[in-house]
Amino acid sequence: MKEKIKRFFIEKKELLIFIGVVVFVFAAVIGIASLALNNTEDPVDETPPTGDTPSQDDSQANTDNEPVDETPVEVVEKFILPLTGDYVIARTYFDDSLSDEELEAAVINNGIEMVTSTGLSYKKNDNSSFEVLAIYDGVIQSIEEDELCGATITIKHANNITSVYSSLKNLNVAVGAVVSQGDVIATASESINDPEAGVHVHLEVMNNGKYLNPMNIFGKEIDEIVETK
Repeated sequence: MKEKIKRFFIEKKELLIFIGVVVFVFAAVIGIASLALNNTEDPVDETPPTGDTPSQDDSQANTDNEPVDETPVEVVEKFILPLTGDYVIARTYFDDSLSDEELEAAVINNGIEMVTSTGLSYKKNDNSSFEVLAIYDGVIQSIEEDELCGATITIKHANNITSVYSSLKNLNVAVGAVVSQGDVIATASESINDPEAGVHVHLEVMNNGKYLNPMNIFGKEIDEIVETK
């Protein structure tokens, strides 16, 4: 009887040990499976969504967006010819340094006397009429009608410089009017004073009343014009 009871407790003890081992193994398997499952999950993407954080290029662009200086650039005007297109110089400015041949073109023969040219006369190749332009900004100082020279317009510019246009018709301005460089002031015509020049405009330029060779002022700024001594 004692042997049976003893064997019963031994068998029960062995059963409990076996159950404990099974429980331990089961728990171990569950734990390992859980760890394996966590390791196989996708890592969290910590990259900020597009647009949330400016890129380096965008940041650079923002720092470069400084205020733009929109101050208008001042355009400095330069003297221009009194006409456009093709032309011929019918009369040159009289200068002692010219050759004999050039001096002939600088002397006006009006049929009564020989007069030296104090300016330049421009004409077209086909002797056609053309518009006469203001060579620089200014104010119409005077308008005169002369039987010999035709209509004459004088424009007062800055720095005591004046330009005089003769052998004109169809005047397009009045005394006191403000004109801009390139404005049409009249139309070229013929004159009794220089019939050999045909249809032309005679241009004279003066600084403080002293004649300048117009050829020496074209393409220059008004502050570059030096008075003739």
